Amino acid sequence: MDKATIDKIEELAMQNRTVEVDGQVFSEHKLQPVYFTPCADRLTVHSLLGFCTYINNGFDGITKDDGMVIVSDINRTKLVSKLFGKDKSRETFIAAELCEVEEFPFGQFMTQEEFAIKFRSLFVPSEKNDTNYVLSFVSKLHGGTAIATEDDGITQQVGVSRGVSGKMTGKATLKPIVKLAPYRTFREIEQPESEFLLRMRLNSDNIPLVALFEADGGAWRITAMNRIAEYIAKACPDVKIIA
Repeated sequence: MDKATIDKIEELAMQNRTVEVDGQVFSEHKLQPVYFTPCADRLTVHSLLGFCTYINNGFDGITKDDGMVIVSDINRTKLVSKLFGKDKSRETFIAAELCEVEEFPFGQFMTQEEFAIKFRSLFVPSEKNDTNYVLSFVSKLHGGTAIATEDDGITQQVGVSRGVSGKMTGKATLKPIVKLAPYRTFREIEQPESEFLLRMRLNSDNIPLVALFEADGGAWRITAMNRIAEYIAKACPDVKIIA
């Protein structure tokens, strides 16, 4: 064997060697601690109900004192263990993750029909906010109707210059901001209400298009996470929660 072959064999031999220093095992190659902390595969459910059922029934011998709940996002929460092992690991016992659901296409202009279908299916029906106002306004818009708009950047004036008799004649002022509650988090909690900018424009065929733009800077996410924490706290008394 030549010198290059011998050097390669020595290099390979050194890669998997360990050395014990003061009772601690290190890799000789990088002198890093070698740990093995066995953890079970986490369970995953898709509802807060299933998540809380696991905690309350002590499945796998896990009690409320064995860990804490972390609400990490509007669509994700998990039950994790206390720190354990020399490497201070945390084990995730179970996680609740919201399934992929259709979201309303905010910022996208749509025809009256497209908008109405998505709006009815992706927003919580309510008489306490502007749900009925938006539906009523959009229902008056029809393809082929010419719309004259005057937009000062805050409010938008919409007037029909010609159209079917009885369909939104004269002028109307769009509310600059509407309050609505779209489905955006776990269904077990009350969906957070937030503000949206309602806007309308015409396409090249004089067909009115409608869009909603988010206007609360994402503040609804904090509300949603707090409500998730409140739901779990009520369903699982005495469990520790971080949100």
